Amino acid sequence: MPRPQKYTDSDIAAAIQALTAEGGDVNPMRVRMRLGGGNVRRIKAILAERPDTGPQPGDRAAFPDSLLHEAQLLSSETFQQIASLARKCWEAGSAASADNVRHESDQLRQEISKLERSLDTSTELVVQLERQREEKEQALNTRGAENAKLVQTSGGLRSALRNAESDLRAAQRVIDNFERNQRQDREEMRAMQKRIEGLVSEIAVLKARTTTSNAPKAASARRKGS
Repeated sequence: MPRPQKYTDSDIAAAIQALTAEGGDVNPMRVRMRLGGGNVRRIKAILAERPDTGPQPGDRAAFPDSLLHEAQLLSSETFQQIASLARKCWEAGSAASADNVRHESDQLRQEISKLERSLDTSTELVVQLERQREEKEQALNTRGAENAKLVQTSGGLRSALRNAESDLRAAQRVIDNFERNQRQDREEMRAMQKRIEGLVSEIAVLKARTTTSNAPKAASARRKGS
């Protein structure tokens, strides 16, 4: 099951709006620093979908025409004075420090370029780490599913083993009963054999007695005949 996002799209959009209002450069790392975390790829996607719209002017307040005209004149005069003063300051400052400003500007551009390259490298590194983390989470989810299947299979094997043991016990009981019946049959056969032997002995005794009793009668009959 995927982990819920800590920062919603609304939170990311609010951070982007705040950075835009401050007038600074808006990039994924600054938005992530503003939020205190977040997925850089999601931030990139939201920045790509966000239209570049400048600040919307406010509604013009309703003022009397005379007051508005005086305010416009005063604003125009003030602007001209400020522009003249700024021009003089610029000309005076430019003549004295044009080379220094140009040199410092070049240094600043180089520093900014280095920082941008470092920021891009850091962004790509963060994206790579997040991708690796997602792959690891996916692998863990896959292993969890495999473990669940193994547990289910193990349960089925245990059930089959219990059934096999039950069948084995039933077969053993059948074998025990069969052997018991065999022993009983052997005992009955021995008893019958002894009884038959007893009957044979009784028959032999009876024959002997019959023979003994018939011998005198035969001798008597022979004497009478002679």
